[in-house]
Amino acid sequence: MYLDERGYLVLKTIVNNPSITGKEVEQSLDLSRKQVSYTMDKINQYLADNGLPKIERLRTGKFVIPVPVLEQYQTEDIGIKDSTYVYSDKERGALIFLILLCAREELSIYHFTSKLDISKNTFLIDVKKLEERLAPYGLGIHYSRQDGYHLAGSEFCKREAMIPIVRQILNMPNGQEAILEISQVDPELMEQVRGQISEIENKLKIRFTDERLRELPYILCLVLIRIKKGRILEDLPESFQHIAGTKEYSVMVEFAKEHDVAWQTEKIFFAAQIQISNYHRFQSDNLRSEVEIMEAARQVIDNFEKIICVNIKERDILLEALFQHVKPAFYRVKYHYHIEQSIVDMVLPRYSSLHAMVKRSMKPLEELAGSEFPDEELVYITALFGAWLQREGILDIENQKKRAVIVCANGVSVSNFLFFTLRELFPEIEFLTCLSMRDFTEYKEEFELVFTMVRLETDKLQFLVKPFLDEASKHKFREKVLSEINGIMPHEVDVTEIVRAVEQHAVIEDRDALVREINRVLNPVNVQGTAERTAEMKEQPMLADVLTKETVQISEEPMEWEDAVRTASAPLLAQGDIEQRYVERMVQIIREDKPYIMIADGVIIAHAGVEDGAGRICISLLKLPERIDINGYLNADIVIVLGTPDATNHLGVLFQLNEILEDPSALKKLKQAKQPEEILTIVQKEKEKSLC
Repeated sequence: MYLDERGYLVLKTIVNNPSITGKEVEQSLDLSRKQVSYTMDKINQYLADNGLPKIERLRTGKFVIPVPVLEQYQTEDIGIKDSTYVYSDKERGALIFLILLCAREELSIYHFTSKLDISKNTFLIDVKKLEERLAPYGLGIHYSRQDGYHLAGSEFCKREAMIPIVRQILNMPNGQEAILEISQVDPELMEQVRGQISEIENKLKIRFTDERLRELPYILCLVLIRIKKGRILEDLPESFQHIAGTKEYSVMVEFAKEHDVAWQTEKIFFAAQIQISNYHRFQSDNLRSEVEIMEAARQVIDNFEKIICVNIKERDILLEALFQHVKPAFYRVKYHYHIEQSIVDMVLPRYSSLHAMVKRSMKPLEELAGSEFPDEELVYITALFGAWLQREGILDIENQKKRAVIVCANGVSVSNFLFFTLRELFPEIEFLTCLSMRDFTEYKEEFELVFTMVRLETDKLQFLVKPFLDEASKHKFREKVLSEINGIMPHEVDVTEIVRAVEQHAVIEDRDALVREINRVLNPVNVQGTAERTAEMKEQPMLADVLTKETVQISEEPMEWEDAVRTASAPLLAQGDIEQRYVERMVQIIREDKPYIMIADGVIIAHAGVEDGAGRICISLLKLPERIDINGYLNADIVIVLGTPDATNHLGVLFQLNEILEDPSALKKLKQAKQPEEILTIVQKEKEKSLC
């Protein structure tokens, strides 16, 4: 069902005024008691249809509004201070850790139960769960009658665990107040540290992300408190030792001096907190370490281009964006900092093939860091590359569309991913730029809408958005935004459910065609377009679909490299998959640019750009009897030609091709094949493995 104008108005009135009574709703909207009661029934039915809990009405006339409903529909800056917030077990665990970290006396169970307003049993269960969370850090929670509850483990491990927990608490309702109350940080110290962080930004010519700017003062203040209590770092991991002498170290030596901190280990630890910080932007002074990271990032882009067979436009801009993310990520990997609140589960289902390609591109940075980039870090780089590739196919926005900005407190990778995700989700809105909270206050361009991760003080219509949305969340969020803009809450028909119902009473010959036709009839054009684009992205062909008996050739005679490229291209030309200009462009690229196109020993893959005359995703393979010279810089006995009109939809094909070529046994069989059928058998086995 959909919600009519009256229902929409009543719902907005209630969620934006949680303490309002039914009588006050009647008076403010000039409705009768019966009308309000009837409308509430419709609202609750609407909420239930959208998977949300109902709004309850008490005998006192007040409403009990579930938190998910507030998050979904509340648009005014309503705080939670006037209501009672119940912490989750993980949130209570974070607060228990902070109490232990900041203990000034022996801690008994009473300290925790009274502070958190929980029972003894709840506390004991929470402690057990917290111990499981702290185990990877090498920490435990011990209790004795003499010493009470306390954290057991090295000082470095305690600080390592402290950083993500501080971040978690700050994201909780009234989190800042909780940290200040538990830690008893001197307000003057907090203000001093905030001022010093601003000076650090100026000296290093950087600008921290809003999220890091919010959490860094608390982290530094908590460290200073521990130092004053005598909790000094006795040693640091070997990977930290090179920090002395960096520009971050020089700046933090001054910071330490102002707080009478003389220990070298502490100065290094302070500098590390700056190095691992995410930035919105910074200006490099080309110090040796930054030059090395920049060069490694450049090599990553080179590798990525070779693997995905696409020449990225505006490489310098992408390199700068990658460098801004990679620099702090590099140090987090180098120092083995744990990363929590991972977005792996949100990105990999949609970008698994792209993620695999990015992973294979990362060797230069991993060699420099001396460690592999875990998926928890790598997925943000995947998001950055994914956003950049999406940028290739986005149409120009019409002037009459509403103009919007995005305010993102996270780093550049998340910002880019969110920017392009929203552009795809809302083709009827023109998204101008992605801003930090500080940049937002200085932004001068005209706009009507704000998509933000945190509530802002603005008179513009704003929408709270999470950086990564699954498909169900996208559907609900789209409904919410369009309802706000248009003043009525639409309810789109679930085409999948209709098709399921049809299947029970009829035989469907082409299910995809039926889905598209029902979409065309029932849903608005812009929704249909978005659905079809999403479907197209999911319908990537497999290698076995495009490498066929007609496109595999085995030659008994060697030939010159240009003839080899043209011979390999011939089946694709005959099928109309590519134009002659695509072939000429491939030859020109190899002749003039000499790109490194060898993807396995003796295997090269030739391709041109997405705008050079490829009609669809296609691939052909030519096997030669011996290795031939490729323009004087490579030698190959297998020539593969790839055509693609799109920057991303061929990634599944390349992923499967790489799986074959990286298997020594499969590659050997490929080179020993005497007939095209033998090669196709290898490809078919890879397809079956992918489907398992």
